[in-house]
Amino acid sequence: MADEETKEFFQKIIFTNEEILKLRILLYSLKIRALNAQILSANSGAFAASYGVVAAEIIHFNNKIQDVNEKLTKAITVVIRMASEMQKISKVNRLLHVSVETCKSRGVNLDHYKNIEYSLNNRNEEKEMLDLQLRKEFDDIRHIVRSSTKLCLEGRTVSLQTRIESATIVENQKLFLAVAESFDGALNIIETSYRYLSKLW
Repeated sequence: MADEETKEFFQKIIFTNEEILKLRILLYSLKIRALNAQILSANSGAFAASYGVVAAEIIHFNNKIQDVNEKLTKAITVVIRMASEMQKISKVNRLLHVSVETCKSRGVNLDHYKNIEYSLNNRNEEKEMLDLQLRKEFDDIRHIVRSSTKLCLEGRTVSLQTRIESATIVENQKLFLAVAESFDGALNIIETSYRYLSKLW
């Protein structure tokens, strides 16, 4: 990776981590609301039992998004480790290259710096392999993010179910509607985050 690519890469990492943190906080509060709705529906009798099922769907969707974020975090950790290794190799390569050029300019016998040149070639091969692996990891991150945006469609179905169920419940309807609205709002933020990450990667 060139210096400009490295800078851009670390910016992507920072922005992605910020989005993951934002979603983690959002998902935690959403899960608490869904659990409260489950408890409320269990205590509201048979007429609200169906809402308990919908609340369970919200929790299930929430868990899926959390799994996606964990995969994303793991993939980013791998990429950071690989990028760090690439930077080390690049620094050593620059030093080896300077050594070879210095030896050549001073007219040092070829046999004296043959080992340095050999090491430089090995390092270059190692760097190329690492660069290919890094690009594969980038593709994996892109795939995770794109599959997440598709997962949001599933969330839209759950959101619609929560609104329908909320409308049919008479007792504690405001509380059930509040859960439906907070889920809808959370889903908008989740979708926006994943669209942003999709463009970023």
